[in-house]
Amino acid sequence: MTERSHPHLRLIVVKPDSEKTISKPRAPRGKQLSFPYPDTSTVFFVYVASIGREEFARILADYVPRWIIDVRAVPRLDTITASRHSAFTLFERMKASYVDLFGRLGIKSYGSVESNPAYWSAAVFDLLKNSEQKGPYLFLFDNEQLLRTADQILPDVLQPVIGKTARFALIGHANADHSFTAD
Repeated sequence: MTERSHPHLRLIVVKPDSEKTISKPRAPRGKQLSFPYPDTSTVFFVYVASIGREEFARILADYVPRWIIDVRAVPRLDTITASRHSAFTLFERMKASYVDLFGRLGIKSYGSVESNPAYWSAAVFDLLKNSEQKGPYLFLFDNEQLLRTADQILPDVLQPVIGKTARFALIGHANADHSFTAD
């Protein structure tokens, strides 16, 4: 594999003995490009079990969600931000509505029938339908099977309330044991 040289990207270092050295250009860091839109009809399913705090902060900055719907049996915010308090401060500063969906519905386990998106999707539909606030929408998951099931069910349920232009994307770390990336 040959490395192309880009003269405008060369790093020039001046050594103490005034000898100039030109180093090879650095290989670009692998970075997922953000969507050219996150318009109000964009829905992101985030697999938080595969990302860290820095990546979560980047996701929030890139996509600026107006809704953060937590679909985790135990919504530990300290795993995605420094603390629960800092998470709520961040959400407030972003003007994002945070909803602990399972807490609101009394769902405490992924083993219960109620944890199936076919059960709770109607509650999400009603929540969004009865609000004037639009998206982008960020759904937080830490259970891969639940995320996959939600990805099959939620687009049909949410499209009437979000609109025909609704776009759905999965976000997760490419190096994890899972194959989620933004579509």
